[in-house]
Amino acid sequence: MNILKIMEETFEESMEKIKVRKISSITAKVFDIIHSRWPTNPLEVASILGDKGKEKTLSAKYLYHFRKLKKMGLIDIKKVGNTYIAWPTEIEKLRVIHELLKGV
Repeated sequence: MNILKIMEETFEESMEKIKVRKISSITAKVFDIIHSRWPTNPLEVASILGDKGKEKTLSAKYLYHFRKLKKMGLIDIKKVGNTYIAWPTEIEKLRVIHELLKGV
């Protein structure tokens, strides 16, 4: 049973790597930042990448990449107030598993 679980995890990781290869380098950088520093918002990503400009412009620029990643199923997004918060999809899966185990 453990071998099957390891194979499934390896398959999911390789599929995620394939998805990341299909996107542009800037979108891949955005994904790496979200994956390593979740939850995060577009302005935090801009500051980490050293991008400077008006807040509205930066937010729109990186929200575009957030939406691309959401469409590919790599991240989840939620609007909180006037900004968007993003986190990796795998974290959402862990949250669901945690809730299931808490109910047992």
